[in-house]
Amino acid sequence: MPVNWKGEIVRLTYVKQELAEVDCQKLWPWHLPSVAASEQEILECKNRLGFALDPQFVDFLRHANGWRGFIQSTDLFGTTDLGGGGSMLLAQEMLGYLEGDVLAQAGITKESVFPIAVSSVDLDLFVMTKPSSVPAGIVIWFAGYEIQRFSNFHEFFLAIVDYNILQIENLKKSDQADH
Repeated sequence: MPVNWKGEIVRLTYVKQELAEVDCQKLWPWHLPSVAASEQEILECKNRLGFALDPQFVDFLRHANGWRGFIQSTDLFGTTDLGGGGSMLLAQEMLGYLEGDVLAQAGITKESVFPIAVSSVDLDLFVMTKPSSVPAGIVIWFAGYEIQRFSNFHEFFLAIVDYNILQIENLKKSDQADH
C-alpha cells in the first residue's frame, strides 16, 4: 500500500510546530522539510551512490528532499547530503567509529549500510541497509550502540513522529513542574 507522504509530512510539520511552541528554552531547531527532490536530483544521487535507494525513501524524497531538525538536532538527509555533503562526512566518520564490535553486534557491516540521518551535536546516527543487503531497506538507529531497528523507512518516519510527540509531552510536564 503506497504511503500518503503529503499527509505524513503535514502531520509531522504540525507536531514540530507544537514542539517549537512548547520548547521555551529553544533546545532544538525547528525547520520545515526541504522542497521536494526532482527526478533528476534523485537520479544523480543514485549515480553518485552507485546503487538505487529504497523505494519508500525515494518516494519520501519526491515530497521532501531532507529535513533539518527532523528529531531534535538530527537532520534527515536529502539528495545533496546523500551525495557526500558535509553531513555525510560526519555520518561516515561516526559510522567508522561503530565499525567492529557495535556493527558486528548489530549483524551488519559498514559496507552493507549507508547513513540517512545524523546529529551534529549528539551520537545519533541512522543508517539504512543497501538494496544488496538481506533484508534491504531496514533503518537502524545508533547512538554509540544500536538503539532501535525499523523494518522500513515508513515505520522509521512514524516512530520519529511519535518521538516528537513524546518530547512535547515531556516539555509540557517539565513546564508544569517548574510552575
